[in-house]
Amino acid sequence: MLPVGILRKLASQTAIYGLSSMLGRFINFLLVIPHTEYLKTVGAYGDITTVFAFMAFFNILLSYGMDTTYFNFIRNGHAPQKVYAIAQKSLIASTLVFSALVLVFSQAAANFMGFPANTEYVYICLIFLCFDTLSVLPFARIRYEERPLKFAAVKLANILVNVGLNLLLLTHTPDFLMSFNQVSLILIANAAASMVSFTLLSPLVFKINFDFDKELYQKMLKYAWPLIFVGLAGIVNETLDRTLLKRLLPEAEGSYQNGIYGAFYKLTMVMTMFVQAFRFAAEPLFFKQKDGEESNKMYANVMYWFIGVCAFIFMACMFFIDLLAHLFIRKAEFFDNPDGMFIVPILLLANLFLGIYYNLSIWYRFTNNTKLGAMIAAGAAILTIVLNIALIPSFGFVACAWITLGVYAGMTIVSYFMGKRYYPIPYHVGKYLIVLLTALFLWMASNQLICHIQVKWQEIAINISLLSLFLLIIWLLQPKRKNA
Repeated sequence: MLPVGILRKLASQTAIYGLSSMLGRFINFLLVIPHTEYLKTVGAYGDITTVFAFMAFFNILLSYGMDTTYFNFIRNGHAPQKVYAIAQKSLIASTLVFSALVLVFSQAAANFMGFPANTEYVYICLIFLCFDTLSVLPFARIRYEERPLKFAAVKLANILVNVGLNLLLLTHTPDFLMSFNQVSLILIANAAASMVSFTLLSPLVFKINFDFDKELYQKMLKYAWPLIFVGLAGIVNETLDRTLLKRLLPEAEGSYQNGIYGAFYKLTMVMTMFVQAFRFAAEPLFFKQKDGEESNKMYANVMYWFIGVCAFIFMACMFFIDLLAHLFIRKAEFFDNPDGMFIVPILLLANLFLGIYYNLSIWYRFTNNTKLGAMIAAGAAILTIVLNIALIPSFGFVACAWITLGVYAGMTIVSYFMGKRYYPIPYHVGKYLIVLLTALFLWMASNQLICHIQVKWQEIAINISLLSLFLLIIWLLQPKRKNA
């Protein structure tokens, strides 16, 4: 039974976070249009994909789980302002050290990324990495204080600056930037957007007047360090394939395949956007709940609605995939490889399972078993690395997609059974499976039905009818609720 008040609160905050995360990412997703239109080659788009894959690694490394640590220690009774001040001081110090090392070893960093002739990539990326890192805890604080409108405003400002500069720099490059290539121009737009977010959050960035408590800091690091491996392993599973494509295939082929893979991966962004928005809303709310039977029922019922929405997104994307693909991917060259469209449902399902895994992972966050969470993530990362190295040379980015789905599904299963042992929650597994299988069945039914239809409006009518039927099914299957 799920208290209606909590469900409404979670839904409303997810919607507001979605205004920034989902709408913002959607606007960012629209960049695939100018990128695929104005970048000179598919390979150039592949290079952008590679750079941002590396930046995802360093974003995790530089924040080292301090946002989740902040939520956890407040939950355990420590003063919020004191925990915030300690965590932010730690991030400022570590970011300064990292920046100094990168500046000294910039050429080595460029070589490591696979762009030895473009050290400017390193300097530009360092700018937005630093600003993004120092904004992590201010964003977490806003989430904990349940100020989603403030969160949304800052995020949207970031996105609008990023998109506006992308369009401006790619179509009307100012004279003083003419010496930069197109990849550098896109990175400059991202750096400027990060600077805007940092400026808007600066009153919170430096609001760290509490004395430094060394003993509490040591406890926080003990909780946080396994989260580094959780985060890094998650990024390995999510983005390593895009760096390996460039390294394991001949240079031109690697950039080409990365471009195809990156462009069609973008079509799954709707699922990723919802999962991210839900996490922003749910994580602080879940940490505020007290342990007990009612809270556990709430987690189980929230999972049902989460899976239902994700399954609906999967169906909607696949029902209108041709329209989405040709609307956002502009160069015909991207469609020369039919495997691009083939991987979309695989990656949608992969991100669905990743979202389920994030929800299940509350067991190790609540019980301080972050080491076990790190072990699951590390095992998945090792499996991802081994399988990608073994299969990419023969199967290219199609192998990447299947490996992503298999690893995320495996992580979900392992986390579920470990959670049953350490933090039992009465999940409605049967209902979850029915919802997922129903979505897959209706998708396959749609494929069979529209094969015999020549009129476009009839195809649309069938798909809308199937989506409506699915909504009715998940409504009828919902766990019982109680008023609150």
